[in-house]
Amino acid sequence: MTRNTAARYLAFLLLSAPLLATAEIGVTDGCQKEIAEVEEDIRRHDDEYTLESKTRARAELAAARTNRLNAIKCRGNIQDARKALREGKRERKENNKAHKNKD
Repeated sequence: MTRNTAARYLAFLLLSAPLLATAEIGVTDGCQKEIAEVEEDIRRHDDEYTLESKTRARAELAAARTNRLNAIKCRGNIQDARKALREGKRERKENNKAHKNKD
């Protein structure tokens, strides 16, 4: 590799680094925003979800943070977290109905 070629590669890397950094922020912004929304939902409606569903949802949100650069995996983790919360909410309603029917 000649000095000229090496200098071109170095210049390319130095000039493209800021672009790559801002591109990453754009990809992860939506995922991070949705993670924050689900966490806020868990905090606001804490008593509406079972402990098991909140635990599963938080585990999925942790996986989503890990997969923040892969939009498809991140979105899948967030959907799984919401699904866990929905199922936990539904189970709680069924348990309340069962207790009311006993009375």
